[in-house]
Amino acid sequence: MSEKQIQFGLKIKELRNKHHFTVRQVSQQAGISSSFWSLVENGKRNIPKPITLEKMAHGLREPKEKILELAGLDTSNNNNKENKHVDLADDDVVMSYEGKPIPPEDLEVMRRFLRGGKNNGQ
Repeated sequence: MSEKQIQFGLKIKELRNKHHFTVRQVSQQAGISSSFWSLVENGKRNIPKPITLEKMAHGLREPKEKILELAGLDTSNNNNKENKHVDLADDDVVMSYEGKPIPPEDLEVMRRFLRGGKNNGQ
């Protein structure tokens, strides 16, 4: 257990208690298991990934930015997440789906589909 994990867990527990919620209530609202929630609060789990932190914020009825900040994450980039644009023709960008890189042959299929089934860029 790191000190950061312990401090984060204590802050989450403090917020939950402030709202007079049980672990079961917040975990059900967030859509995550109560055992996972409890482990986070007790500093026995790593600080969750941003998507899970957002679910926890929902369960706590707190702004997601607040929970992300408690976790030590920079919220300035998360606010612009939906505004990031990537050109499918840019070969210098590694595109991914669900955290896994998209293979070049799949990218070519996507390009071909967007061109209306044509093999070349004409």
